[in-house]
Amino acid sequence: NAMLYVYTFLLIFIMILPAIVIIPQAFTSLNYFKFPVEEMSTKWFDKFFENEQWIVGLERSLAIAVISAILATALGTMAALAMNKLEFKGKSLFMSIMIAPMVVPVVVVGVALYTTFAPIGLTNSFAGLIFAHTLLGIPMVFVTMLSGFANVNENLELAAMSMGSSPMGAFFKVTLPTVRSSLVSSVLFAFVTSLDEVVVTTFVSGANTKTLTMVMWENMGTNIDPTLAVAALFMIILTLGMYIIKEIVEARSKY
Repeated sequence: NAMLYVYTFLLIFIMILPAIVIIPQAFTSLNYFKFPVEEMSTKWFDKFFENEQWIVGLERSLAIAVISAILATALGTMAALAMNKLEFKGKSLFMSIMIAPMVVPVVVVGVALYTTFAPIGLTNSFAGLIFAHTLLGIPMVFVTMLSGFANVNENLELAAMSMGSSPMGAFFKVTLPTVRSSLVSSVLFAFVTSLDEVVVTTFVSGANTKTLTMVMWENMGTNIDPTLAVAALFMIILTLGMYIIKEIVEARSKY
């Protein structure tokens, strides 16, 4: 048991090591990366907030992540419900298609989306980015919700309908609250997938639709300074905040 604790601690440490290294870099007084940080400063936060490109990129990333997470959760949940409730020909093929964006190399997805979006004017557009990020989030939602629906007792829905509830009402009043934890996890996964996405965004976005990850990527090739660490810190805070919300919801759902 003691060795298991040691292995677990080492695994967790290795997983969070990049964050441990990058967070202090956002507060360095130097004009370059150096670990450990010798002198603290907030000047890079000032530089971040003074640069419109960073601010717009952050705002755009948040807007796209929120909208695409909502759309992916709605579509992925309906697909998972159909997979769980219905029997139809080609069910295994439907399953494969739903998880395809998760297993197909992301650069292939990027090329496919570019060749699809370019002729209809969806490249370098806010709508195009939302569609692309929604597509990437749907498989995460589908797999998560499929697992959640598998643990739902169908007798609860039947009981609700026997008491006068419609099938839709039984779903929203009985089934959905039962899988609340899976639903929150789905939103989290879709949000983080969108927030972190850079490969597909490279193919679909343009000069007027740069997300925060795109701004970070471009600055890595031209001007590497601790402003990148500030942007990375905001990404970490947003991701951590979503996980905290998930844990709070799961804790409340147990009571």
